[in-house]
Amino acid sequence: MPIAVSLLRPDFLWLALLLPLLWWRIGRRPTIAQRLLRTALFGCILLALAQPSLVLRRPGARQTILLDTRSGDAGVAALRRALAQAGRADRVTLIALGDARPAIEDSRIDARVTLPAGALSTGLERALAEIPPGATGAVTVIGHGAARDAHWDEAVAGLVRRGIPVHAIAVAAPDGPPAITDIAFAPVRVGEMAQATLTITGHADGIEVALFADDQPVARSNRFAVDGATKLTLRFPAGHAGFVPVRAVLTPGPQVLQAMAAVQDPLRLLYVQGRQQGAAPRLQALLGAGFAVDARSPAALTPAFDLTAYPLLFVDDVPARALAAPVQQRLLDAVTQRGAGLFYAGGAQAFGMGGYDGTPLAAALPVTLRQEDKLEQPSVALVVVIDSSGSMTGTPIELAKQVARFAVRKLGPTDSVGVVEFYGAKQWAVPLQPARDIPGVERAIGRMQAQGSSILFPAIQEAYYALKGSNARYKHILVISDAGVEEQRYQALLTHIADDRINLSTALVGADPEGEERMAQWARWGRGRYYAVPDEFSLVELNLKQPQDKPAPGYRSGSFAVQPLPGSPRWHGMTLAGAPPLSGYVPAGRRAAAETLLTTPAGDPLLASWQRGAGRVTALMTEPLGEGTAPWRGWPGYGAWLASLIARTADQHPAATLQLDRRFDMLTATFRDPAGDGTAPVLRFLDAQGRPGAAVAMIERAPGLFTARTRLDPAQPARAELRRGALLLRAADRAGSDIGGGHVLPLDALARRTGGTYANGPDAPFAPPRPPAGGLVAIALGGWLALLALLLYLVELIHRRWPGRRRPA
Repeated sequence: MPIAVSLLRPDFLWLALLLPLLWWRIGRRPTIAQRLLRTALFGCILLALAQPSLVLRRPGARQTILLDTRSGDAGVAALRRALAQAGRADRVTLIALGDARPAIEDSRIDARVTLPAGALSTGLERALAEIPPGATGAVTVIGHGAARDAHWDEAVAGLVRRGIPVHAIAVAAPDGPPAITDIAFAPVRVGEMAQATLTITGHADGIEVALFADDQPVARSNRFAVDGATKLTLRFPAGHAGFVPVRAVLTPGPQVLQAMAAVQDPLRLLYVQGRQQGAAPRLQALLGAGFAVDARSPAALTPAFDLTAYPLLFVDDVPARALAAPVQQRLLDAVTQRGAGLFYAGGAQAFGMGGYDGTPLAAALPVTLRQEDKLEQPSVALVVVIDSSGSMTGTPIELAKQVARFAVRKLGPTDSVGVVEFYGAKQWAVPLQPARDIPGVERAIGRMQAQGSSILFPAIQEAYYALKGSNARYKHILVISDAGVEEQRYQALLTHIADDRINLSTALVGADPEGEERMAQWARWGRGRYYAVPDEFSLVELNLKQPQDKPAPGYRSGSFAVQPLPGSPRWHGMTLAGAPPLSGYVPAGRRAAAETLLTTPAGDPLLASWQRGAGRVTALMTEPLGEGTAPWRGWPGYGAWLASLIARTADQHPAATLQLDRRFDMLTATFRDPAGDGTAPVLRFLDAQGRPGAAVAMIERAPGLFTARTRLDPAQPARAELRRGALLLRAADRAGSDIGGGHVLPLDALARRTGGTYANGPDAPFAPPRPPAGGLVAIALGGWLALLALLLYLVELIHRRWPGRRRPA
């Protein structure tokens, strides 16, 4: 039945305004019949020019069934079940993957296609093409998901885009000999343990896998059994940077798979040495090949010194007089702005009598220098920006009010406070003023109501302009919202505010994972803190004051046991088993926002770390290469522990990555660097002799995302090197990595993604919903209207020329 009439060129219908001219008398008066015929003729011509189409719904749906003929009789039984679920008017295309032709006849099967065994990706593409655009239908996959390549992404995306469900009936794979079908390597740096993940398919007991790197045995698995597909992980030391040929051997057999591991260069470390002269060679030997130690004296760190090439800065027992305040600020800028890590360690010169009181470096440490006098509470100017838009109605606005009350209660008479609310427009609920009437400020906060839209950007600007003129020692903006705000250039604004020594913290009310990520990022840009308040049981009290510490000499000598504390997942796996007591350390105070990882029995922190802007600062309150750690020099695990500690301090931003993906003879290189500056990298591929070829142009697809495509013989391994400034990345891909079997498409995940039904076995319940009957068919009417216009013209001509109608002159 017809659904609608569509006009491709409706603009021609304006010519219908000329229809009255046909009834205007010019010369001899035509008859009424002639006028009607001419009007109908002109109307048909107009409609033909408008190109109308009649949209009809075609009865029946289009069904495509992919059958892996290696499934045997179980697959044929599942095929019969799938046909039984199809409607009587449905038309079915049967795609058989394999040489065997299923002996089954059904009147609804109007097309049969045979593809090679394992060609599941090609089968999905063919199934998508069998369902015409606009038609309804479904795809049913019968098999175990084994494929000879993994190029099904585009076909699956097309099925999802067109809303075609994929139903699946899982059938067990036939027994076959075991084989290594794939090997993948995790990113690894020289000096670390490389991790190889192997995929073994087939059915066997008592098999084992041996790994050879540079033709030397490096790892061997225990004997194990495989039934279907099994993942096996083996680790081996990455002895040198570059491309390492790896050979995996499966026994009994033997079956061999050749691969290539890309090992990155060591981590560059700028070592600023103090009293420990000649310590750089000992530090290099202690950390191993995973680090490239570049030792410099404090005097070498001039304002012109380039710090961008170092992801980690190591300051070891350097007094403040050796590092001028501008140099300290440059070190901190490298941490807070660029994301480098700062490892600060030493004895009395670093924490006691070094003269760091009031310096930028002291404020950035995750510990406070031990106090002799009472703490001095500096003045604070606080502006609370509260979201009172309509999205905050109910619990969120009440949580926001409570958080704001807790913040202002911490202020004293010498402090200043202001409250800005935004609900489509900014408004000062409490202008910036001395905090002498805290109850009045709380009453003003309590009068706020949720209304309007969320436009936050002008409210933050208003708070910033007010704080610029304040004389307080510390200036702070606290943003309380549910994160449902407009998109603006917040990074530029918050970075500018932080550069003006005004910190910005955020408090998220309610539970929104996307909002949590956004507001945590704002706090990092604003060099403040992030607070999550999902409900009334998670209310926090914000103390925005930073006490002023006065350092005191106090290096303690003796024997001090080390007590580790549980830290965040970043520090998991760092063991101190067998570590002897320390012989000395400097007492320091704890900071509430920092993680304390090691303490003494007296509770003094020995190791602490915290986030500082985009980077991380870690402090060790003893000399890593001096008297304090003298007993640790005989501890075998000291080097590995210190190397792990330094590496995890440096790893703040998501690492830049280079990935290679094959699709037959086409190779795609993808470079991701979220912390990059947008400069295009230089990519080269190495030939069989290891010589770099011509540069391959990389195109920026998105900020921090570059891609390049080139043709490469599938039988040849791919080795790529990418350079951008001081950054050098390597990536490798074995020959034929995308073909040859070993790829498995999870049928249950495929059904979930496309909205289909999954049956875990040929006997499991399988009752997928039928697609709507038929699809949409468009019938063009322009040609028929043109033919009708021609017939009307002939009728009008005959009517006009008919002898009885002609008048004498």
